[in-house]
Amino acid sequence: WGVENFPIVMRAFLRSNKIPLLRKIQLAFKLFEGHVSWATWGFLLSFIGWLPGLFARQEYLTSVAYYNVPRISTSVFQLAAVSLVCSMFISLLLLPKKEKKYSLFYRIKHVFEWLFIPVILLIFSALPALDAQTRLMFGRYLEFGVTEKKRKKPS
Repeated sequence: WGVENFPIVMRAFLRSNKIPLLRKIQLAFKLFEGHVSWATWGFLLSFIGWLPGLFARQEYLTSVAYYNVPRISTSVFQLAAVSLVCSMFISLLLLPKKEKKYSLFYRIKHVFEWLFIPVILLIFSALPALDAQTRLMFGRYLEFGVTEKKRKKPS
């Protein structure tokens, strides 16, 4: 998931004298932040909006922050929904032109595929990235299980 490159890049940054220190720090932070946000933002955006309501004390229930968190998360999700709808329309326009027209069912199915993107990104992108980063953090490296290849004799 790319996080295995982080230690290699950091060692190269420490050895390099050609890159200024401030630039090294900027690039290191950008790389680190990219890996962390890839693994965590999907979960944070999915669950952080309703967490304060579950774990809030009575004093917090009357605060301005408690009142504004749902509105802010709603705004974030509305912006995300607008970009998702734009992506759906662009993908429909980019479908290859063929001699036969695509049926209405096919186009509707294509739109529903786009609506599952948030769930798919959590399951197939953020969760494996979080798993890879956690394994690297605890020193349990991801290994490749190379299988033995044999050629079958023709019968």
